[in-house]
Amino acid sequence: MFQFLVFVFGVCIGSFLNVAIFRVHEGRSVIKGRSKCKTCEEPISAHDLIPVLSFFILRGRCRKCKNVISWQYPLVEFVTGILFLLFYSKFNDSSIEGMYTIVRDWIFIAFLILIFVYDLKHMYILDRFTIPAMIVAIIFNLWLGTVPAMSLITGAVVLGGFFYLQFVISNGAWVGGGDIRMGALMGLMLGLNQGLVALFLAYLLGAIIGVMLLLTKRVDRKTPIAFGTFMAIGTAVILFFGNAPLQWYLSLFV
Repeated sequence: MFQFLVFVFGVCIGSFLNVAIFRVHEGRSVIKGRSKCKTCEEPISAHDLIPVLSFFILRGRCRKCKNVISWQYPLVEFVTGILFLLFYSKFNDSSIEGMYTIVRDWIFIAFLILIFVYDLKHMYILDRFTIPAMIVAIIFNLWLGTVPAMSLITGAVVLGGFFYLQFVISNGAWVGGGDIRMGALMGLMLGLNQGLVALFLAYLLGAIIGVMLLLTKRVDRKTPIAFGTFMAIGTAVILFFGNAPLQWYLSLFV
């Protein structure tokens, strides 16, 4: 029963993340103002704002104008609920410290989803997401002691510096400022060692998806790739599995 409540809580957080993603891009307040249909601008009633369920009850269309509602709404809500449940189930620790760690991971996941979806939709990693996430990562990791302070510092410097070097060499053609700050965020969330593994995983996933898109002719070699999405995935995977992916990879060569 409690696990179901965790899932529902995650779904509700996912609903808020959707609001943040849409409204930040539109330059609107995330907190103030009622949600409206993007086509007819009719305010949405409370009974049509039930996460996931309302989308299917309405058959994916606005109640008034019948315009199609984006699948982003139920997908982000459902995936957030699943991830919150997975991170909760990962810990078999009912101590106060264990609960704080779960809360830390939930907050990290919420920021990573924001970055993933926004970069996927708009090809941009906002400081409005990464900088608050950096502050939260520093506070939680130093408070809980889950990542040594030196590892946090070196992780942020090395991973952020890696993208900064690319930025300087290419004069901003290869990466943008958002990638630099996202690299620093990965280091602050995971520390140096796991941050490097997450970065490797991001490049591996990016290469695989890129090749698949090229083979299916959905993109060409000049098409820009939202690399922040892969960085967010890599960070989330390592946050959940820890060193296991690296150990598995190394075992292939031993």
